Amino acid sequence: MNACRRLLAAAVLTTITVLAGCSVEGSPARVAQPAPTSKTITAIAPTALIIDASDSMLIADAPGARIDAARSAATGLIDAIPAGSRLAILTYGTGTGNTRGERRAGCRDVSVLVPLGAVDKNSARTAVNGVVPRGFTPIAESLKRAAEQLPDDTAASIVLISDGEDTCGTPPCDVAKELKRSHPKLSISTVGFKTSGDASDQLRCVADSTGGMFVGAANGAQLAARLLATQDEKAQSTVLNGPSFNGIELGDRIIDIRRDHPDFPRSSTRDGDLTVHHWHDCDWAFAGTGVLVEIRPGSGTTTIDGIGRGSSVADATRFYGKPVSDSDNADGTRTVVFDAGTADGTGYRTRVQGAGSSGRILDVVVCGCAARPAPQTPLPDSPPPSGTCPTTVNGTTDVKHPQLGTVRVFLVAPGDSMGEGCVISVTGSGAVLPVIKVGVYDDSLSFYSPASDITGNTFVKYNPGRYDGVIVLVPTPTGFADPGVDESGYMGKLMFYYAEAKGPGSDGRYVIEQSSNNCTPDCAGGTITKKTLRWNGHDYVE
Repeated sequence: MNACRRLLAAAVLTTITVLAGCSVEGSPARVAQPAPTSKTITAIAPTALIIDASDSMLIADAPGARIDAARSAATGLIDAIPAGSRLAILTYGTGTGNTRGERRAGCRDVSVLVPLGAVDKNSARTAVNGVVPRGFTPIAESLKRAAEQLPDDTAASIVLISDGEDTCGTPPCDVAKELKRSHPKLSISTVGFKTSGDASDQLRCVADSTGGMFVGAANGAQLAARLLATQDEKAQSTVLNGPSFNGIELGDRIIDIRRDHPDFPRSSTRDGDLTVHHWHDCDWAFAGTGVLVEIRPGSGTTTIDGIGRGSSVADATRFYGKPVSDSDNADGTRTVVFDAGTADGTGYRTRVQGAGSSGRILDVVVCGCAARPAPQTPLPDSPPPSGTCPTTVNGTTDVKHPQLGTVRVFLVAPGDSMGEGCVISVTGSGAVLPVIKVGVYDDSLSFYSPASDITGNTFVKYNPGRYDGVIVLVPTPTGFADPGVDESGYMGKLMFYYAEAKGPGSDGRYVIEQSSNNCTPDCAGGTITKKTLRWNGHDYVE
C-alpha cells in the first residue's frame, strides 16, 4: 500500500472494526464494544458507487426485494460519509429489459445517476430510491464508466454492489486489471449480495486485482454493514470476513500459506485430530490433510459486521439469522453456531455466557460448522444425461473435494468424430455440478495419472484435433471453478491448449508446460517456444 493509501486508511475510523486479536502486527487483544452496528467515516477518497439494477434484484429473498436492501445500504453509506465528500453514483440494468433482442443495448446500459462532485445527500438519496431493476448485468462496462468519473492521479475508489456475475461476456477482472494499470491509485471493492460460486469468484477477482476488498452479504443487515466496511481498508486484515482473515481462508493448504507467509511457524500443538499453529495471536487449526479448518482469533477480534466479545446473541441473530445450533457446555457457557452467510458452510462458532438472546459472546471461531449435511446417496456408476453431451465414458475418478466430500468425475467423448466432450461431476448428495464442455477429437479425453496433485486440483488431458491440452479442475466452495472457455471451444483460463501437465514433482505438484508457435514463415516452419506455469494458490502463472 502506498503512502497516500496509508494516510487514507488512517483517516477512515470505524466503530465496527477493532484493532485487536489476530492483528498482523501481533498487538495485544483489546475488548470489543458490545453490539456495534453503526460506523462513523471521517474521510473518503473520491468514490464511485455502482448499484446493480439487473432483473434479478427484484427477487424477494433479502428478506424483501433485493433492490430494497441495496437502496437502504446505499442511503446508509450516503448518510455516513462526511458532508462535502466527492461521490458519484451509477447503476446498470434500468434502461432495457432482459430479452435476447435487447442484449446489445442492455450490455451498454449504464447510467450515471449522480456525477462526481461534493455530495448533495438529499439528491443522492432521491436518485438511489428511484432505481428500478429491469435488465442485464454489464459489470465490466460499469467499471469503465465509473473510472471515467474519477481522477486518475490521486487515490480513488469504486464500490460495486452486485447479486450476480457479468452477463455480457467481457471478463470484469480483466477490465479491473487494465483500469488499475491506467489508474495506479484506484481500488475497486465489491459486495456480492446473495452470490456464491463463480459469481463470488468473479467479484473477488475484481477486488483482489486492484487492492480492494470483497465481501459477501446474505441479507439486508449484512449488506448495509459490509458496504460501509468497504470504506475501511484496515478491515481486510483486522476482522473476520466469512471464511477469510488477513488473506488466509478456510480450505487453504498449509504449504500455500507458508509460501505466502514465510514466517508462518512450523512448531505446533495437537488438539484432538487437529494440528494447531499459533501465529500473530491466532490459533490456526489444520486437518491431517494440511487444510485449514478453523481460525481461532484473540478475544478482541470481531466479524466484519462488528460481532465479537460483548455482543449479544440477539446482535448476532440480526446479521446471521437463527443459530444453526445452540448447546450447553459443562462450564455453564453455551456454544452457539451462526451461519456466516457465505453459502459455503462457513460458520461463526461462539462461546456465550448467559441464557437466551441476551447472552453475551465471549469469543468467536471461524469454522466450516454451518453446513447442514445433505443426505448421502451412492455415487453413480455412469454419468447422468447432460444435454448434448455424448454418452461414451472415457474415464472416471473420485476427487476428494475440500467442501463437498467425494465427487465422482466422468469424462465423456464423441468416440469416433470431431465433437464436444464433457466433464460431468456428481457429488455424494446426488447433485450434478455445472458441466464443463470442450472440443475434442474422437476419444481424446482422459485423466492424468495421478488425476490430482497435492494442491487438490485435478488434471484432464484433451485434444481437439492437433495438439494436446490440459483442463484443470480447481475446487471452489460450490464445485469447480469455471475454466472460462472462449469462443474456440477448447481454450480458456483453466483450459490450456498446446500444453501438458508434468509431474507431480518433488513438491507434490504438477506444472503445466505450454507451447506456442509463431507460424513464421508458416506453422510448419515456425519457431516453437515453451513456458512453464506454476500454481500460486489462485492461478497458473510463469
